[in-house]
Amino acid sequence: MGVESTGRQRNPAAPIAPVVRVRAVLAEADAVGGFFAISTRDEEAADPSWRPLASLYDVPAAGPDPVGDRLAAVAEGLDAGRRVAASLLTQSLASRPVSILLCAATAGVLPDLSPRTVLHARPWAGGPVPLWADPERLTGTELGTPDDPPTAAALAEVLARDHLAPLVAGIRARASVSEQVLWGNATSALAGAVRVLGGERPDRHDAAFAIVRGVLEHEPFAGLGRFVADPGHPSGIGFARTTCCLYYRVPGGGKCADCVLRA
Repeated sequence: MGVESTGRQRNPAAPIAPVVRVRAVLAEADAVGGFFAISTRDEEAADPSWRPLASLYDVPAAGPDPVGDRLAAVAEGLDAGRRVAASLLTQSLASRPVSILLCAATAGVLPDLSPRTVLHARPWAGGPVPLWADPERLTGTELGTPDDPPTAAALAEVLARDHLAPLVAGIRARASVSEQVLWGNATSALAGAVRVLGGERPDRHDAAFAIVRGVLEHEPFAGLGRFVADPGHPSGIGFARTTCCLYYRVPGGGKCADCVLRA
């Protein structure tokens, strides 16, 4: 179920969003915090530890390997096998671009956060990986309404091709873990972003829900999960995935709320 990762190909029919608007929607995502946090501060350019996010996914021939180091730390911290740690780390890393771009899409903008040229990360010791978008390279396109099929199609394409395919490939280069499991984790992260955004920005919940329902109709997300009723959540919406992230194999762990094994 791999997705070819190519350069960003802008839809020539999509109107270009002004840079000031792109920065504004990213600031809105940053205000949500957590996995939505992203800096566009010009001052960050002076920090030499930032590097293109996709370069962290590449396995280095020599020298530091921040993703490999985090993978080892997660495995040790959870007292779990490398395969389990790889699965859980993937979900955390996938949650970053998924959350940020979904939030922006609910505002009608799709920023071009190419992980090769625009989106930067730096080595981190835990929690969400820090992200900075180089303001000198920021561009984006205007989207239609949340229930407009091209809106979901555009987000699905950019997430899968530009962000998640390189992540999945990078993790699988370091650990033997099912590609299906990793794409299921990314899909679960997308559904989780809907619930988090709805809690922090109730005015955006319906838009996020409509967009992600559309994304789930596109490969490689199709068939990996569906929204279900969840009376216990303020939104009333839950998610049921068709894969398992392997968290139940962590000592003391259990089955996640959306786990296929709960069935």
